[in-house]
Amino acid sequence: MFRKSFFWLHKWMGLITGLVVFIVSITGCINVFSDELKAFFYQDRLYVENRPKDRFLSFTQLRGAAQDALKPGVKISRAEIYPGKNRSWVFRASATNKKAFGYWKQYKYYYRVYVNPYTGKVMYVENTKNEFFQLVLNLHMNLLLGDSIGTMITGIAAACFFILLLSGLVLWFPRKWTKKGFKKGLLLQSGVGKKRFNYDLHNVMGFYILIPAMLICITGLVFAFSWADQSVQYLANGAKTVKKRSVPASTANSAYPALPTDRVVESLLTKHHTADLFSIRFREKVTDPLDVQVRLAKNRTHLFEWYYFDRNTGKLLMQYNDKTVIGGEKFRSMNYDLHTGAYAGMPSKILAFIISLICATMPVTGFIMWYNKSQPKKRKSGK
Repeated sequence: MFRKSFFWLHKWMGLITGLVVFIVSITGCINVFSDELKAFFYQDRLYVENRPKDRFLSFTQLRGAAQDALKPGVKISRAEIYPGKNRSWVFRASATNKKAFGYWKQYKYYYRVYVNPYTGKVMYVENTKNEFFQLVLNLHMNLLLGDSIGTMITGIAAACFFILLLSGLVLWFPRKWTKKGFKKGLLLQSGVGKKRFNYDLHNVMGFYILIPAMLICITGLVFAFSWADQSVQYLANGAKTVKKRSVPASTANSAYPALPTDRVVESLLTKHHTADLFSIRFREKVTDPLDVQVRLAKNRTHLFEWYYFDRNTGKLLMQYNDKTVIGGEKFRSMNYDLHTGAYAGMPSKILAFIISLICATMPVTGFIMWYNKSQPKKRKSGK
């Protein structure tokens, strides 16, 4: 009875969420290597001639060139600058309506402007709203339905898949705990029919991906639901509620003045000349500080230095890094890299790709098993 209950739960939960799990898993495979794929397909906009002896133009000048390339009313809200000598600097402009239904209604506009940091020439203006990898990312996060509805659906599917992994583990154990029984659950058998091979593929692969797939589910839930984020941080803090880090206020100004902004960027370029990139956010409140995240290693967001400066004076208001964060804040800073497989570089990315690919096969093999069992058995001729 116990086993039948788990089988019923596993079957119907898998059938109901199967399509969503398949879409999220396949798009997850692409997202794992999105940075590498962009570097290959978008070379003309990402890279500039290596000019090691030349100096970068001022940040404000480059930001102005990017802003001039956009339509009136479209405001730059973020910049990604690279200390390396062969990369363009990227200026983002986006505005969203989080409550809107559908991807194209959620984004009022979204552009990336690629600028040569030596000459100030605008290399490319990308309508990111229709860019392939952005569409894949949003298909992964919310099925292109928008955050209010789509993220809830993918989040529920992730929670269901977590339960499917656990119930699948229960069903994986053989009825008789013998060496032969366990061997069937660990190895694909040769010389079996198509139906048996499909069952073994579902059963064996499901066992081997159990732990990393559960980690992907948990980190995905952190992105989807605030309760999951808070719960994980609570557990990581040793079952204690820890006050969230507060962002310091700047002296008020509706703009980011050129002189202090340029001085901050120039000093950080000198200090962190070997870093991968600086992510600079221009926030809406007039008392929001100049916010700069320095990502120290390529494609790894959990190795960082984070700075907050007074936007009017350039005075440092707060600084912290990956070595000073602990507990829940530490886990939260690692969440993206754990989810995408970027945590340990290329080896963990390859592993994440394989796990995501196998996760995509689970609904397919599970559906085939259900379909085969639902078909009426053919009577043998002569009987």
